[in-house]
Amino acid sequence: MKLESLALALAARVCALAAELQSPLGQGVGQQQGPLTAEFDDFVADKLREWKVPGMSLAVIDGHKVYAKGYGFATLPSTPATPDTLWYGASTTKAYVAATLGHLIDSGEHAELAKGWDTAMASILGDDFVLEDEWATNHVTLDDAVSHRSGMTRHDKSCVHMVNGSQASPRDIVRNMRNLPLKREPRVKYSYCNLMYVALGHALERLTRQPVAKLLHDVIWRPLGMKATFVHLDDAQQAPQHLASGYWWDDETDSFKPVENMHLSELVSAGGIISNVLDYAQWVKCLIHQQAPFSNRVHADIRRPRTIKDDVSLPGLEFSLYGLGWEHRSYMGHTVLTHSGILDAFGAQVYWLPDAKFGAVAFANTAWTSNAVQDIAIHRLIRDKLGIPQGGMVDVDKIWKDLLFSMKHAGDKVDQRLFPDRADPPCPSTFRAESLEGTYSNPGFGEFTLHRELDPERPADIVLVADRSNMTWRYQFRLHHVSGNFWVVHATVAGNPTFLHDYHRGEFRAGVNGNVSQLDIQWTGVLSGEDEGTSVFEKVA
Repeated sequence: MKLESLALALAARVCALAAELQSPLGQGVGQQQGPLTAEFDDFVADKLREWKVPGMSLAVIDGHKVYAKGYGFATLPSTPATPDTLWYGASTTKAYVAATLGHLIDSGEHAELAKGWDTAMASILGDDFVLEDEWATNHVTLDDAVSHRSGMTRHDKSCVHMVNGSQASPRDIVRNMRNLPLKREPRVKYSYCNLMYVALGHALERLTRQPVAKLLHDVIWRPLGMKATFVHLDDAQQAPQHLASGYWWDDETDSFKPVENMHLSELVSAGGIISNVLDYAQWVKCLIHQQAPFSNRVHADIRRPRTIKDDVSLPGLEFSLYGLGWEHRSYMGHTVLTHSGILDAFGAQVYWLPDAKFGAVAFANTAWTSNAVQDIAIHRLIRDKLGIPQGGMVDVDKIWKDLLFSMKHAGDKVDQRLFPDRADPPCPSTFRAESLEGTYSNPGFGEFTLHRELDPERPADIVLVADRSNMTWRYQFRLHHVSGNFWVVHATVAGNPTFLHDYHRGEFRAGVNGNVSQLDIQWTGVLSGEDEGTSVFEKVA
């Protein structure tokens, strides 16, 4: 669908659905229009059009009142987004897992949790929890894992979805951590890690002998009346509510392209949730008003930050911390708790301000640009709620444009950035290109097969390509030559080329017989640019 056609359709649907889709829910029904005004509708429609996002659902929690609305399309060409629409919640899952663990600790029903958050992960998981460093294995605690201070970096590309034709389990992901580089010491620096939340979910299952899905349902979702919340794609697809479809915007064809749904069973506790804004509004109300099913002690725990983040660079942002699945910020004198979620075709944002008794939840169906629109819209709602003058708020629009520009151009001068001391002109490889083809294997990142293709950007050169569709993130490696035996290892997602572009140092090495024996990949943090350790892939065929 052309952008201009989509814009007209979006505007028409917003007008037609405005009265139908906005209604106060729960206490205070029908008392007032709320913050989702006609002017705000136009603002959101403009932002969806500008950022090329098909649709979004939004809920606002103001005291005990909830207002919810859908904008645009959940599925193109004509299925509207509504408050009932189901979306991937991605990493907003983490707060549910952390709160459930806090609830178990507070209950005193599990002897294994007698030390509370200071309980060592290995004391619960035994041989399933082994890290590269023995001290870290024995001393990383629940608190370290839940607060992203375990020392383990992201290593998302190690997550496998299928193993020998069978679905990988969370236990498989956890047991694989022993094979991954542990570049940092525990408790030294904030380091976001999905794998540690998978381990926390595995610990919950070990403690309760129940699947995480059932535990979250029994502890949180059922008491709060969250009847449209799931952690398995199959369950969401069978629900009466419509499950939104994911897309990416293709500048060349001036159209949206669909993205296949992700199965996240192996990463349930890190980002597997599928829900709608109505259910999430009940969750945020519970947190704002410190209600059941949690005790006051658990609510205090949820609000207590643990780890100092290092991204305090935005105007008005006085500090940035992390706790039980929440970022804690002091923004222009107001405490804000928030968390985002990003998948290859979906974005989620949750905000709540405890003192103002105000919150917002938004889901949408593109990667990155969804989060931009959500942040822009929610910051406007916060500004209006707090009475902050328009010029007094941070320019969220510019922040996101700068971020996405830097991501889009991450490959510019990548040879210079990763290999500043490279030879100029470059030295030829000591290996023939055909000898680099073959299968390479690493215990932590699995096996892949490299084959040659012509470089579409440099027709005189070749690239080495490996398909990794068996991995959770369904990515590709694309290697291009730099100098000698050094190559840039480019990771990208074929199903959505706008989602992921990260670059790593690669070096082919010879064995004693002079033939190619291995490929060493030095991992670089996607956003941080920091060294995350090196993995050796042995050539096995």
